[in-house]
Amino acid sequence: MDQSTEDYVVGLPGRYALSLFELAQEEEEKDFVEKIDQELLTVGDIINSNNDLSALIKSPIFSSTEQLSLMTDILKKIGVSPMINNFIGVLCENRRLSLLPNIIRAFHAHLLVINKKATAKLITAKPISDKQKGQIEKILSDHFDLEVDINVEVNEEILGGLIVQMGSKMIDSSLLTRLKSIKNVMNEA
Repeated sequence: MDQSTEDYVVGLPGRYALSLFELAQEEEEKDFVEKIDQELLTVGDIINSNNDLSALIKSPIFSSTEQLSLMTDILKKIGVSPMINNFIGVLCENRRLSLLPNIIRAFHAHLLVINKKATAKLITAKPISDKQKGQIEKILSDHFDLEVDINVEVNEEILGGLIVQMGSKMIDSSLLTRLKSIKNVMNEA
């Protein structure tokens, strides 16, 4: 497993994610694991876009019954598979619903590793062309021996250069970081 995704597939969320992954692999339906992944990502998007729901799943104030009731209603509305329904029910019963966002990331990261894929975040001072993005994707893909998809973020505060982040690995060649380095060296002199 490469470093970029192993960050998520550890600890309790990682164990839950791997258990769900193994269950999904046992199903005979073609592309079932990918279907489960997409359903989990949809649930994750709903959680991330709703502050009240995010607070509910993280708060120990709400009982497991209250959490289960709300989650069941949401899952029914979006039409997830029984496996996801049961899995989230188990999380509620075990008072582990707060782990769901990390479980979703771990499941997706594990699927990416299995499919030899990864995502990277690229921060630039100015927008880049599709050609430049493709070149950077190719360099990363060749280096990590994975199919890398890049999400580009523009942040003018870095002044120039770029920052590439893939999991816990980061390459920071931004002008801002270089200037801070020079300032630190000058302060030490």
